[in-house]
Amino acid sequence: SLIDFMRYWFRFAFVLGPDLLYYIYSKRPKGSLSSIHGLLLWYPTIALLSNVNFLATLWVLIVPHFFSLTAMAFGNWSQHCFVDPQNRHSNYALTYNCIDTPGNQTTFNDGYHIVHHVNPRLHWSEIPEYFHKNKNKHLEGGAIVFRGLHFFDVGFLVMSKNLEKLARHYVHLGPRETAPTLKEVEHKLRARLKPAMLNGAAAETETKAKK
Repeated sequence: SLIDFMRYWFRFAFVLGPDLLYYIYSKRPKGSLSSIHGLLLWYPTIALLSNVNFLATLWVLIVPHFFSLTAMAFGNWSQHCFVDPQNRHSNYALTYNCIDTPGNQTTFNDGYHIVHHVNPRLHWSEIPEYFHKNKNKHLEGGAIVFRGLHFFDVGFLVMSKNLEKLARHYVHLGPRETAPTLKEVEHKLRARLKPAMLNGAAAETETKAKK
C-alpha cells in the first residue's frame, strides 16, 4: 500500500545512510572511510549553501536529491516486494527476475535481480546465459520470474493491487503440465506480500493467533 511504501521511503531516506555505513564498517572498515566522509560533508554543505542562497540550493541540490532518492526507493522497494516470509534469507526468495523486457538493455540486465544476488560479480553480458543454465535452481528455490515487465512496472501493479494483470506475466520454469493456474499464481504473489517478520515477532504473532 501507499502507507507501507511511505514507511519504507522514510527509512530509506533517513535511516539507510547510518545503517549502510555501519554495515560497510563492520565488513570493510577501510573502505567505509570514503562513504563516511561523503555523508559528513553533504549535510554541512547543504547548510552552508542554504545560508548563501536558499532558493538556489533548494532547486539545484535539495529537490533533485529527494526526487532521485524517491525514484531509487521505489525501484528498490519494487525489486524486493516479493520476499518470501517463510524463506527470507534465500537469494531465490527475496527478489525476482524480469526477462524479455527492453529495460534490461538499458540497465545492464538488472532485471535478472535474483542472479545479481546469487552472483553479484558476474559480468552483465553473461547474466542471461547464467539464468538459463541455472533455471532448475531457480525452480527449486521458488523463484518468481516475470516476462515483459521491469521493476517499475511490477511496483506500480503491486501498488495499484492489480495482481491479476501481474500474474499474466508470470513465467513457470518447470514442465508445462505442472504450470499453475492464473489464480494460483495470484495467490502465490499475494502470499509473498505478507510481512517477513523476525523470528521473535513471528513467534509472538503465532502465539496470539493460537489464543
